Amino acid sequence: MAEKFTLVPSELFSEETARETLSEVVLLEEGEPLSFLDVPFCQAVLVYAGQRRPAVYDMLMSLCKIRHHNKIMASISDDVLSLVVAQGDRLQFCNCFKAGDFTTALYYIFMVLKKLQINPEISTLYFTSGNVSQEQLTSLFRYFKSAEILQ
Repeated sequence: MAEKFTLVPSELFSEETARETLSEVVLLEEGEPLSFLDVPFCQAVLVYAGQRRPAVYDMLMSLCKIRHHNKIMASISDDVLSLVVAQGDRLQFCNCFKAGDFTTALYYIFMVLKKLQINPEISTLYFTSGNVSQEQLTSLFRYFKSAEILQ
């Protein structure tokens, strides 16, 4: 199962309603521990279930390192694609998908970019370190301006 999380605008976040807010978007088990972290880049709070923070947190915190207008960051781990997309300083998308292989992950990336009307040919796709092979990275140059591993 994919990670259980949601982003809540900082001005709407309340510790007292965090469980209710998260349960509106994912199925929570009774007594499942809840945590939350501030995400200043998008003036939001990441509310998540479990002890391990979701991959999207580090991705969101790394968006400020990207100097391009289109900020597309992906992570593939344990058959889950985590994807974060921003344009300028505005977060456009943050979610994860079950993706058992690289081709499926690409399908979701292209689906999101099409929905957001972002042209991949003028955009760089960033991966978090260590989650994509050099061969896979090179294959992305057919679709993207560039593909890089963000350190």
